[in-house]
Amino acid sequence: MKPGQPRELDWSWERSPGWRGQLARTKRWRRRLLSLRGSSDLDATFDFVLVFFINCYHVRDWLERSGVSSDKLDALFRDSVPLRICADIANIAKHYDLTHRPRMTRQLSLAREYEDPGHGWFGDDGTLRALSDGDKYDVLDLAAACEAEWDMFVRTHAT
Repeated sequence: MKPGQPRELDWSWERSPGWRGQLARTKRWRRRLLSLRGSSDLDATFDFVLVFFINCYHVRDWLERSGVSSDKLDALFRDSVPLRICADIANIAKHYDLTHRPRMTRQLSLAREYEDPGHGWFGDDGTLRALSDGDKYDVLDLAAACEAEWDMFVRTHAT
């Protein structure tokens, strides 16, 4: 919302906890995603993957609105492969294709990699991978890395 646009109330529920609330929401989505490990409902699991990365990426917006400089946030994303991939997943989920230059070399892909039965988390025989710049990233590991990056960043840059 642009400054100066009228609001129903000066403050509302979703804004009350500020960036801390957005980070907590992101962590809850990751826990929900983890709770679906091995589920046969791949559509629900994939939905939770997308919701996690969308919320994770938007922590950036909440921090910027709270006064953290965009230069610090830009540096964080420049230096963090997990957060760059997170941003691309969030933007792909919103736009179908990236509408801006990808944060990695080219637009990533999400793919199911089959495992031995009983050894996967995306179903019981698969792992969901982000394929980016010739590397494969387990999406659950990527989610954990993104959460850790935010935790480390807010300890030193947010109040």
